[in-house]
Amino acid sequence: MDKSYIVSGTFFGDEGKGSIIDYLSYQKGIKENVRYNGGSQASHTVIANNIKHKFSQLGSVALNDGKTYLSEYTVVNPFNLYKEAEVFSSESKKDIREILDRIYISKYSRVVTPYHKLLGQLRELASLDRRGSVGTGVSETTKTFEETGLEITINDLLQMNINIKEKLRELRSYLIMFMNQNVGKIDSALLKKYIDPMDLYYLTQIDKDYLFNCYLNLMNGVSFNTVDNIRKFHECGDLLFEGSQGLLIDRNHGIRPNTTLLDTTNKNAIVLASTLDTKIIKIGAITPFTSRHGKGLLPTQDEMLCKTIYDENQLPSYYQGVPRYGWFDLVLARYSNEINQNDEMFMTQIDRLSPFQKIKICTEYIYEGIITEEFDEIFDYYSESGKVIITRIKKNTINLKKYLSLCTPKYIEVKGWNCDISNIKNYEELPNECIRFIELIESLLDTKITYVGIGETRNQKLERKLKWIY
Repeated sequence: MDKSYIVSGTFFGDEGKGSIIDYLSYQKGIKENVRYNGGSQASHTVIANNIKHKFSQLGSVALNDGKTYLSEYTVVNPFNLYKEAEVFSSESKKDIREILDRIYISKYSRVVTPYHKLLGQLRELASLDRRGSVGTGVSETTKTFEETGLEITINDLLQMNINIKEKLRELRSYLIMFMNQNVGKIDSALLKKYIDPMDLYYLTQIDKDYLFNCYLNLMNGVSFNTVDNIRKFHECGDLLFEGSQGLLIDRNHGIRPNTTLLDTTNKNAIVLASTLDTKIIKIGAITPFTSRHGKGLLPTQDEMLCKTIYDENQLPSYYQGVPRYGWFDLVLARYSNEINQNDEMFMTQIDRLSPFQKIKICTEYIYEGIITEEFDEIFDYYSESGKVIITRIKKNTINLKKYLSLCTPKYIEVKGWNCDISNIKNYEELPNECIRFIELIESLLDTKITYVGIGETRNQKLERKLKWIY
């Protein structure tokens, strides 16, 4: 039976999902890649064949000549998609027509327009308590739809008739109304620095059908493959389902308010895969530490880690904020894993812990607040020496962040390997301390770790020789 491998993020994103997809595609010869959530905000860095590409909407199997399906659960930016295809064509020396021929889009995918992007940026700048949008407008498509009922799909772009023209006019009117009501709340220096004046001019000042004409030119000049459902995309063989972002910023399951407005669980992938005659294998992408950008709670944040770990693919920006790092958080990892019900884990970036002689693992939290009825509903805990020790998050509420902010991580400490492991070719050759750390995480998480990443490239992924029956 063919298999559907579903890769999802366990923490706050940046778990190396793109490199996992590329590796599994190469190792298993899988040519079909389904993007099942997120949109053009994704930046999945893959290094292979002397090429480094940040995959946004193209599936990360592209370096293995695979094809991509942007499902009905994704938010598509056609302008950015074509631009990414151009960049990838330049990097890979492949004809752009060949690249576009391997992209399939659901007719029912929601479209993020330049109006949504500008709206999202203005909303962030005007907010006194920023949510943490990355400024691409992907979440804004949900926000705008909930506020106005306005939605544009790929099917609308295929028609390019009076209906989409009217929708775009309404979106423009909503953007102008929002600007008039909120621009006074925005610091003029921020407005000048982070809002493109050309965007303001072309989207709000000139012909109200300017954007309609831009889409008309795009759709007349580019032929996108569009399909009704995944069965029209899938031919035969195994599939790779590529997730976007991490579960802890999911709209419903994440630590609010600093979350996306989209679904970052593996649920959509399971729905899609269930329509095919395939065996579903759920793989959680996980790192041996926690990290996140910008605002939002990071319980195990450690300044030494922040100063030591450097990732050139995760640089600071106004909308994303500054990357922050913390020790491995078992409480959050278990919570995420219980929701996604992963069959196995792929641990990436373990090489980033190589400089440390001692490594910490947060196994529990010490809670320093008041026990309420809601607290009892949210957590499993016990008392020890007059302290309340949280062992598990069993339910999410809007107040989860409030309770977690009153917690101090409770750590165990293990010996580090304190040496370069980036050139090791087989898992068994890793230092004993590194193997013990991996096996300890595996035991605590009660989920097998089948692959380990010791660097960015495809060749720096190690398979553990475990007995799995699928």
